[in-house]
Amino acid sequence: MGQTSFAVILDRKGGAKKVPLQKKLANEKRPLWIHLDDETSEKLNHYKTQKVSAPIVEHLSNTETTPRCVRYKNGLLVTLRGLNVNKNADDDMVAVHIWLTKNRLITVADQPVAAVAEVLDLLRRKRGPKNIPTCFTLLARHMIQKIKASLADIAEQADDLEDRVIEEVGIRQDKKLREDLSHLRHLIVSFRRFLAPQQEIMQTLEKIHLALFSEEDKSHLHTLAHDLAVAVEKLNFARDHSSVTQDQLDAKTNTNISQIMYLMSMIMVIFTPLSFVTGLLGANIGGIPFSENPYGFVLICFILAGFLVCQVLFIKKMHWF
Repeated sequence: MGQTSFAVILDRKGGAKKVPLQKKLANEKRPLWIHLDDETSEKLNHYKTQKVSAPIVEHLSNTETTPRCVRYKNGLLVTLRGLNVNKNADDDMVAVHIWLTKNRLITVADQPVAAVAEVLDLLRRKRGPKNIPTCFTLLARHMIQKIKASLADIAEQADDLEDRVIEEVGIRQDKKLREDLSHLRHLIVSFRRFLAPQQEIMQTLEKIHLALFSEEDKSHLHTLAHDLAVAVEKLNFARDHSSVTQDQLDAKTNTNISQIMYLMSMIMVIFTPLSFVTGLLGANIGGIPFSENPYGFVLICFILAGFLVCQVLFIKKMHWF
């Protein structure tokens, strides 16, 4: 069973039978799960003429990907976000549009979804859900589990960046640290944008008075809502953690710049008087000291060296360096 566009009929025993998408499925009474990718989403027009109403088709075809839940008399329209594990993906999370009734589940995604493939594999091994509502909760659970694993990586990245800020020194290292920190903060914002409303959706589904879900399904939804609440808290902590790390990095960069500027100032303090003296001695006029002395250059070097030592001792005594 491939993931890209399929239809399966659940056998109520944990397994499923694949059926052609071209088959007329509008009157199918058995539990049916249809998954459509972006390339076959136009096939939803086929259902528009059957038992799936136009507003539902419009929702399933919508490009709006913010998590939401709309209740209808005979089912639920839900949009969920899962982790995007596809290579070279532009977005960190992928949207899944869902139409859910007692015996029908339609899922639409414009990119491959790992959770869909995993639930499909469970059905292939006859260890999957026995009905459609359970199939929905299992699909949501797999999506959220991958998000939880990714959040653990984000927390680890935040700790690692803080350690690097403390340990590493230098302007060159700071540039790489800023790039990594910027990427992490972008990731946190991207996740939190969708997980906060997704948490509210799970809480709504848990409390909704609809015969669609059994008590066991509602228990699973309650667990998912709790997991998402914990995930949002972790994201908030990671966001605050990264902000503190950013402040530490800014302070460290400013300190490095100040130290460099201070060192340059000390060099100028030491060599400016020497430059002034050598400039006077280099004037092409009469009366220059030691101009007729064959050892004049050596004497001037000794005098300047002595002056340099006196400057350094004075700076040390004043604790300027």
